[in-house]
Amino acid sequence: MSNYKWVKLDDMYAELCKEDFSSVSSFEVNEINPLLMKKLEENGIDSDLEGDGFLEPCRYVLTTFDTKIVEITAPLYEFDLKIGDYVLISESYTEEVNDPNEYKLVKSIYFRCCQEVATEQSKVFEKEFMEKSLDGISSFIKISSNPDRQPNYFYEQYIPTGYIKVCEKNIAFTRDMHDVVFIKNMDAKGKVVTIKVPDLYKGLVIGKGGENIKRIAKLINAKRINVI
Repeated sequence: MSNYKWVKLDDMYAELCKEDFSSVSSFEVNEINPLLMKKLEENGIDSDLEGDGFLEPCRYVLTTFDTKIVEITAPLYEFDLKIGDYVLISESYTEEVNDPNEYKLVKSIYFRCCQEVATEQSKVFEKEFMEKSLDGISSFIKISSNPDRQPNYFYEQYIPTGYIKVCEKNIAFTRDMHDVVFIKNMDAKGKVVTIKVPDLYKGLVIGKGGENIKRIAKLINAKRINVI
């Protein structure tokens, strides 16, 4: 703990800093969706929303549920505006803070949880894709960019690789919900591919003058795509 320094902010508060006076950071992220928040909680991570969105940007500060409180003794400094530098005001100052060594642990758990949620959601996507598919290679899935509002829609952040978005149809009176037609990314090796989609989506899949379906055919190296 000897490499830390305290910096006096006012008569009541002091901030723990590194030796170069940079802040000892908590692990922070700008946003956490409900799926990830649940996973973090299951793995012992608490998320506290800080910032008012005006003077301070909103962000989530992540800590463990059983955060260790440690007592740190270090020199106390204060920034002197007249000389534009920090000045030592006490050789020894002691205060209790969250363990600054927790940062690496929280960071590791956060990225592991991100990967686990992505893997789980990939399986959900693939299961729904096959359940709704009429041909085994194309399907339509309800997508939302806001899982807070529509938790039963698939969250678009987790659309797995290996699928091509063919077209999408916005849900009436919403901004963040839409039905999306996907096709598996493949190498058709110049052959004709046939896909079967509900009548509701056929016009969107084909596109004006057939331009959209020609674009998809090119992406999967198909001679053409028949839509039935």
